[in-house]
Amino acid sequence: MTAWGMVLAVWVSAVGSDDRPPFVRFGGDPARGVLLNLTPGARPGDPARAGRPTVVFIHGFNPLPRTVHFTMSEQVAGALARRVGPAFNVLGWDWNAATFVSLDPRVNGRSAVAQGRALAAALRGAGVSPARVHLIGHSSGSIVAASAARTIAVESGRRVAQLTLLEPAAGYHPLVFERLAVAASAERVENYWSPDPGAFGRPVASPGVENIRFRKPVRAGDRLSVRYTILVAEPSAKRPTLGKILGRTEVIDEAGDPVYQVDGWTLIGRRPPEA
Repeated sequence: MTAWGMVLAVWVSAVGSDDRPPFVRFGGDPARGVLLNLTPGARPGDPARAGRPTVVFIHGFNPLPRTVHFTMSEQVAGALARRVGPAFNVLGWDWNAATFVSLDPRVNGRSAVAQGRALAAALRGAGVSPARVHLIGHSSGSIVAASAARTIAVESGRRVAQLTLLEPAAGYHPLVFERLAVAASAERVENYWSPDPGAFGRPVASPGVENIRFRKPVRAGDRLSVRYTILVAEPSAKRPTLGKILGRTEVIDEAGDPVYQVDGWTLIGRRPPEA
């Protein structure tokens, strides 16, 4: 996405609509890596409640940190509160002023990786259990989330419960899925992407990663069915007793159109060869 395209996207998100609150608001934010408590009833500096599952949202790239700031974390907190009440810690990682530190994408990538290590340290200091942590990263926030998950796994020997990546740009994929090896850092990894022209995510062929695509809206009262298709079946190159299956799960509406799609690799046992 070009710089002007990103500026236009920020402007459209800031305007919002009557039924869609804005994702960004005017007004700069100098934060360069701060863990905020956004749980309903808590103050931003309050500690996380021990024993509760913890959701951490990490916003993405902001080319105008002195002009606008993101409100996605607050919206995630509000949505969780409406669905499940105050049963979760909802935290946000605010790195608004550190998302765009150079015109060189590689420098911005290294900054995001360092932010992930800082987030992991903050979560460790907050006493949050990795087994009950769900990290959600949007755009370049996916790099931060992946780096945090890897740091936690290396330092504690425990994987986080879930890692959700929302529209990580295709240019981020080698760093997120290969160098940071997200599939080894979380019990479940989701890669959400949209086929819309303005989107910049893509599916990724990485074992252990679920590629999730929303294709059409669904409304209350719609009758839905599920279809599962095996796309690829092949033996494991390293473990002859196992095979790999790439399966696609689709949710179908009454018109026969897929409204939701998830692709994921699964390891299964193989029959021994017949004598």
